Amino acid sequence: MIMKLKNIITILLATLVLLSSCEKWLDVQPKTKVESSDLFQSEIGYKDALWGVYTLMTGTSMYGLNMTVYLDALARLYSSAGSMGAAWQLHNYNYTGSNAQAAIGNMWSATYNTIANINNLVANIEGADKSLFLQDNYNVIYGEAIALRAFLHFDMLRLFAPSYVLNSAAPSIPYVKEFNYNITPQSTVDEALTKVIEDLEAAAALLKQSDPIYTGRVITTTTDNGYLLNRQLRMNYFAVKAVLARAYMWKGDKTNAYTCAMEVVNSGKFKWTSVDNIATTNELRDRTFTPEQVFSLYIENMASNIQYNLSLDARWSSRYMRVNKTYFTRVYPYATDWRGVNTLYLWSDIVTGSYSSERVSTKLWQFSTMPVAYKRRMPLIRLPEMYLIAAECRPNEAIGIINTIRQNRGISEIFSPTSTEAQIINEIKQEYLREFYCEGVAWFYYKRTDSNTLDGYSSFQKANYVLPKPQEEVEFGSRK
Repeated sequence: MIMKLKNIITILLATLVLLSSCEKWLDVQPKTKVESSDLFQSEIGYKDALWGVYTLMTGTSMYGLNMTVYLDALARLYSSAGSMGAAWQLHNYNYTGSNAQAAIGNMWSATYNTIANINNLVANIEGADKSLFLQDNYNVIYGEAIALRAFLHFDMLRLFAPSYVLNSAAPSIPYVKEFNYNITPQSTVDEALTKVIEDLEAAAALLKQSDPIYTGRVITTTTDNGYLLNRQLRMNYFAVKAVLARAYMWKGDKTNAYTCAMEVVNSGKFKWTSVDNIATTNELRDRTFTPEQVFSLYIENMASNIQYNLSLDARWSSRYMRVNKTYFTRVYPYATDWRGVNTLYLWSDIVTGSYSSERVSTKLWQFSTMPVAYKRRMPLIRLPEMYLIAAECRPNEAIGIINTIRQNRGISEIFSPTSTEAQIINEIKQEYLREFYCEGVAWFYYKRTDSNTLDGYSSFQKANYVLPKPQEEVEFGSRK
């Protein structure tokens, strides 16, 4: 990564604010520069550095927009992505367009900047006096940090390199594990994925010893100031296992992928969302299916992040990421599916202007009176993905798994027990399309399976699966 590193770590300080009797949430404070030598003198400093990493991840260059919502434009989940702006250019694979080029470049630079912050934390905690830390906090902070390093590198690999199935020996990305001025050489796809898995396995070992979500240790608001509360908003033990399931699937190792996915499913920590929390008022609706979130981010500026692409503000109509009703009906063919039942729950008709026959997703819409537990959530991993991975790994179990998903989405039609293998594969794909709007998951499914065509779009070129690296990386880092 070509970046100017200093012995100053830039972090976004965050404080815990009690917003309900049972949950603590991030309240993002102004950006502050803190000398590393001062920051890592106490456990609080390590916590602040880790909070800073999570907060960097919420920016629009990363999971606040570009690496979630915009990936759905790449996956052609919308019949149109407007007529201007980054989403429109990405939707049309115009990677040299100024807006798309900026969005892609920002994904790379913001992610590697965040990785640099992680590596600074890791370098310090590996040599730290463990007596600085309360109880199991050393293992938790260290485990989360190296898991996040793997998580971010894995997304860079999935975005900027060929898929494993296509060419595992191809040059891919630099896997950066040191905080210094040196240029890290590119790894091959296989080498980078191996490093991702190594970091994740090491993180899982640490978190298995100490993460309350696994150990069952009771945490209250008075225990360590509630630092270990609400593990869904952190890279917890089961989130690590879920990322491992993704990574093993990317490699084609279905045995390990199934094992990791089912550990998450069978943990009992993540529940299907109740219809009562969906079939309710706009203000009370759990739009992102909170109980199913294995790992999510709290994004302070969610409403402003999505206003140009996913609102009904007429000022931004040229940027709407919208679905026409023909496409909508094809994706959501079942009348009782909560995710697509007309426009009752997660979609809204565009009622004015030239787009009045189309719809926008309301999944990430924010309301001032929403329950605190549902506000500003960006899901990065949810329970249904683990079911779908398991179904793909075990075709003999797939029909039952698909019907479990259907039952928990209000679909009364049973997937036929006499379905062929081709029908099962197609239904798994359709579930990826229905389930993960605004989350960026469908794009990676298409790429992992090396799909020749995207749903309803037969002109797709496989070369579009690999985003171009920033020009300075190519010129000065000798990237391929």
